[in-house]
Amino acid sequence: MKGLTVWFTGLPCSGKTTLALKLSAKLKERGILCENLDGDITRKYLSKGLGFSKEDRDENIRRVGFVCSLLTKHGAVTTAAFVSPYRSIRDEIRNMIGNFVEVYVKCPLETCIERDVKGMYKKAIAGEIKNFTGVSDPFEEPEHPELVVDTAGESEDECVARILEKLEALGYLKAGGDIAIPDYLRQDLIKILAGQKFPDLRTFVIHILSNYAAQHGGPGDISQAEEDAAREKLKKLGYLS
Repeated sequence: MKGLTVWFTGLPCSGKTTLALKLSAKLKERGILCENLDGDITRKYLSKGLGFSKEDRDENIRRVGFVCSLLTKHGAVTTAAFVSPYRSIRDEIRNMIGNFVEVYVKCPLETCIERDVKGMYKKAIAGEIKNFTGVSDPFEEPEHPELVVDTAGESEDECVARILEKLEALGYLKAGGDIAIPDYLRQDLIKILAGQKFPDLRTFVIHILSNYAAQHGGPGDISQAEEDAAREKLKKLGYLS
């Protein structure tokens, strides 16, 4: 998989970081190098001292964008979860990074307020926090994001599944996984099955696994649970339907 930044933008407490971490976990399951960045991390280590004026917010996102561009250039997939409320700076970092997928995490303000366990919205409404997005500062919705997910109407797993599908549709991720069977091996498998040495694919899978177990000091036969687990793995990789 080529380097890529998946940028999550949306109101505070809309679910950006949760989706970014779940996406990262799914990609790592496929053997893909993935890094995670979010506001808490970068405010502590990258943008300490910056405030929340428009200028400071833009500078914070600009610094994050630069880091993402380096990671992307060197082949990493980066998930970046930031409110990033202003279109102009999001467009700026899109141009800076290149391989950039914007995911708008859409969620009604009322739902975001209900989810706010830190009480930030309550303080913002009371005037204790200034320039708070969604209350005293605007959020400029993306005009042409690659994907919009609605965390009020879709489960986390549904949202992540849609993001993976979009990455596949855009050509960043191969359907079912990031591993391809070489053509020569695919042709050999076709010949073996065509020669009817094995009556069906199930028998063929058992044969391969039994040989592997024997060669590595294990028993020659495999359990039903092991066979089922192997078949599910092959399905996830796109080798079985």
